[in-house]
Amino acid sequence: MLTLAALALSFTGLGQDPEATPQGRTHFLGREVAQTMHWLGAEWLMRETREDEEHGVALRSWLDVRPGQAVCDLGCGNGYHALPLAEAIGPQGTLYAVDLQPEMLAMLAQLAGAGGLRNVRCIEAAVDDPRLERASCDLVLMVDVYHELSHPVRVMGHVREALRAKGRVVLVEFRAEDPSVPIKPEHTMSKAQVVREMAAHGFGWVDEIGARGEARLPWQHALAFELRDLRARHEAREVLGAYMRAVADKDEREIAPFLGSGAKASAVPKGARAELRASSGSALWARLENEVGEVEELELDRDRAGRWFVVRNGPEPLAPRAHGSKRRFVAMNTGTRGPLDEQAALLAELGFDGVGWDLDGLAQAREAFERRGLDVHSAYGVLDLRAVPEGDASGAEELESRLAPLRAALEALRGGPGMLWLALRHDSAPLGSTAGDADALRALRSLLEDARRTGVEIALYPHHAFWMETVDDALRLCERIQDRRIGVCFNLCHFLRTSDETSVRSAVARAKRHLLAATVNGADAQGSDWSTLIRPLDEGNYPLRDFLDALDAAGLRGPVGLQAFGVPLEPRAHLARSMAAWRAAHAR
Repeated sequence: MLTLAALALSFTGLGQDPEATPQGRTHFLGREVAQTMHWLGAEWLMRETREDEEHGVALRSWLDVRPGQAVCDLGCGNGYHALPLAEAIGPQGTLYAVDLQPEMLAMLAQLAGAGGLRNVRCIEAAVDDPRLERASCDLVLMVDVYHELSHPVRVMGHVREALRAKGRVVLVEFRAEDPSVPIKPEHTMSKAQVVREMAAHGFGWVDEIGARGEARLPWQHALAFELRDLRARHEAREVLGAYMRAVADKDEREIAPFLGSGAKASAVPKGARAELRASSGSALWARLENEVGEVEELELDRDRAGRWFVVRNGPEPLAPRAHGSKRRFVAMNTGTRGPLDEQAALLAELGFDGVGWDLDGLAQAREAFERRGLDVHSAYGVLDLRAVPEGDASGAEELESRLAPLRAALEALRGGPGMLWLALRHDSAPLGSTAGDADALRALRSLLEDARRTGVEIALYPHHAFWMETVDDALRLCERIQDRRIGVCFNLCHFLRTSDETSVRSAVARAKRHLLAATVNGADAQGSDWSTLIRPLDEGNYPLRDFLDALDAAGLRGPVGLQAFGVPLEPRAHLARSMAAWRAAHAR
């Protein structure tokens, strides 16, 4: 996870943190930082027209503070919001009134005393520190304040620390999208810019005034945020989510700030879930798909200031990648070893598009590989089935315990390109027999609900000596289920071990309608054990090009995994040789 200090440095690109200076920043993520209002203008904050212009009563009602809560008005001025909020939380609550200027706090304290409010604590902030206690606040409110922060990374880092579990930050900012708002441009922010900057601080947008049918504020955005982990792609995910909301609301003025130069707004399928996958450079491709199969694709990328924009509408061009293929080529973790960061660095260096993992440490692997611009394309798991009569409560409970790690894997892959590669064993049904179908279908239909919820696909993984041993066994289940989220991963080594067919072409053709992925390796066509059927890609007499041609004929767009189970070579030697063979097979 990035520290906030590292995050501050990342925005400069110069190795020098401007927030280490008293002056702080003049610009942040492409936005000019505005000057703070002087305390001599305090009378304007209590002007008679402010309620008509800003609907402060409606804003505070939306905040829905409760008696006993701890609320911070950061940049409180002389108390326009702080004083009524102090009344709302009552004597058992605490109102932290925070401001840079002691003169503002003195005015607020006088008004609080006159109103009999004893729950107000005035705190004189530093430019880079609001001086709040750790885990002290249920809500931090910033009204027309955030855009004036000269040290936004440091201040928001302290705000993160000050929030309690499930605490929220609410930013109220004048709308930059609306040219009729009578405020200087440097004192406005677009919704897109607010979301971008809060994402950079590790927050996620969760609510806004007007989302449940109440009236919006006349001139301002009011956006609520909660803590998120500073994980890879967090910022892009937040911007994408906000863009999808704007498109769903059909507000062209709010959509425009999300779009890069020359980009146009795309349709967003109703109820779509988003998948982000690595593209070229820093770019990410988003696939938006809903339950009825409506799909839209678009590309996001950063500009020089570090802001994420929608830069192109899809579908993603199927141009050859650096390794020569239009398909993603991924190394399965049967051939990678060592610390996660080192594995990710090696695969990035050699030109792989990502990794195929298993169920253990999936979230950590995803974080490490995404930081290198790679994807975790799959998680391999095995489900052991047993015959469970209808109505057998203990059997159903046991099945649920076996499904639990698979459900966790689907959740860990949410929002990414990964699939669950699922092998099936059965404790009593003969290999390949239909006797185990009912048990398999019961389990798969249960997992299908998780797949739909997370947007992750399940690719059945035929495995030698398992109950679901052949591609045809897997296809039989797919035909019974008839859902596009459940398909087949075609595994060359297991096909060669179990099938009497001399060519994969007909088998791949049969799987075409359900084909989601494939795995490949060097192999001897007449091999009889794993040492001959799983070799580096430049070994063995099985024609790699024939296999790739079969995948092309079937129109496979999913990933191809490099199987390496039992290969005795060190990872670098094996992966480098196999990548060279892959490139050579596509160099024609």
